[in-house]
Amino acid sequence: MKNTLTKVLTIVAIALVGVIAVTAITLALVKTNFNQVINTSKINGITIYTDSKDNYYSADGDDETKKVFNDIINLYEKGTRESVISALFQGAFSSKAKAEVVKSTVSTSELKTPAAGTFVLKFNFSEKLQLKVNGEVVEDESKYTTDKSIYYDTVYVNIENNTALTKIKCYIISDTSINYSYTQVAFVAHHSALYDYINDLDFPG
Repeated sequence: MKNTLTKVLTIVAIALVGVIAVTAITLALVKTNFNQVINTSKINGITIYTDSKDNYYSADGDDETKKVFNDIINLYEKGTRESVISALFQGAFSSKAKAEVVKSTVSTSELKTPAAGTFVLKFNFSEKLQLKVNGEVVEDESKYTTDKSIYYDTVYVNIENNTALTKIKCYIISDTSINYSYTQVAFVAHHSALYDYINDLDFPG
């Protein structure tokens, strides 16, 4: 009887270890996408701003321009994805890390002159997009129209040398104002690889 019980407990223990191992591997392989606002499939132009110069890359440019354009999009996307287990350890599922809407007034001229050692990307989209955060439509209560949704075709985003998931800000340029961002969206990302790539680009002029 004792031997039988020992065998059963051993089998249960092995099964539990197996389940834990499979779960850990799955969580390490499955990635969560923390991206908000920026629909990369709709981007048709990217401007990189440094503290002194800027470069523009178009989806319709020459081969070299298109390569940089695609590289930036791919690296941006990679920086918004993280394995579930890594994200858990970094607290990315906590209430503090949840994407949020911020209301403040920021001029585009300020966005075009980032601090030394940082970059700003300006994404132009091929069509106007409706602002959604965490799957919910964001409204502007100051609008007098029945439809209070915020529509945009331009977004600015800070790119810093963050190796861990850190909150970044997207600055929404709505269709009602091209010189100011009145709505920002903060969400976690890590863009050290994108930062390094931009840092190695040539900025003529």
